[in-house]
Amino acid sequence: MNVQALSGMLHAQELLLVSLIRALPLETRQILADEFDRQIQLAETSHLDAPRDREAHEAFLAHVRKLLIRLESMA
Repeated sequence: MNVQALSGMLHAQELLLVSLIRALPLETRQILADEFDRQIQLAETSHLDAPRDREAHEAFLAHVRKLLIRLESMA
């Protein structure tokens, strides 16, 4: 899967997640944002050797960081 395809897929998932999360109670949103932050930190510590995998990994991290900002603004 190339970076553009991965980016498009993640963006669509991001929009779906945001719409679902908006329906949750405020306390649940905060718990979710905290857990999401922990997952991002875990993903940032993984190391990939292949440059192609590294590009996809960086695209993923960029999208999840953006989603975390949205989650935190709703929490």
